Amino acid sequence: MAKHIYIVEDEPLISDSIAHALEKEGYKVCGIADNAKEALYDIDELQPDLILLDINLIGSITGIELAEKINLKFKIPFIFLTSLSDENTINQVKKTNPSGFISKPFNETGLRSNIEIALFKFTQKKEDEKLRQNTFFIKNKGELIKINKTEINYIEAYDNYSKLICEKKEYLLSFTLKSMCEKLADKNFIRIHRSYLININKIDSLFDGYVFIDHKKLPIGKSYKKGLMNSISLL
Repeated sequence: MAKHIYIVEDEPLISDSIAHALEKEGYKVCGIADNAKEALYDIDELQPDLILLDINLIGSITGIELAEKINLKFKIPFIFLTSLSDENTINQVKKTNPSGFISKPFNETGLRSNIEIALFKFTQKKEDEKLRQNTFFIKNKGELIKINKTEINYIEAYDNYSKLICEKKEYLLSFTLKSMCEKLADKNFIRIHRSYLININKIDSLFDGYVFIDHKKLPIGKSYKKGLMNSISLL
């Protein structure tokens, strides 16, 4: 699927040239603006994969100021495409953490290379962030062990502790089940009983007031049944 690129450039001949070069390389130009105000509105509506951004724009907001606003409001990579390359400009540009900087006049090979590298780095960054969100460390006999949430079958209350039941191992944690609910804060984990917190993606079946996970039969408390049924997809 073609990546959607948004162009912010105040010289029509240049923006048309950029758009032509991008389409020639197989990208989809989803919009063009010559000022920051219009660009911000379009970016919010269109959610492009990447933005090509000039520094000198029509209006009171510069491309660098627009970049700062993009960083605050959107998680979209941008590349500066400009004829300005003085030391002061470069220092300002660096503060916005762009995904690239292309000097005009540009060539199609350099344009494509910068875009592909920027898109690749952004994808890797998102994957790394997702991985960090899905993992945490626990203490086990003096060792810190990384746990991936996807490996957890369920968590069982065990006095003032919690027993973490994973696909291959079990761990005893010094937290109450309520505390574990708060720490995980994940929609994939739901309380089905005062003694059980389960990973809904691990459910094999439900029958006669019980949830079955990896051959383990877990009771469903009456006050938790509605929440459980609302959390699963039922055809």
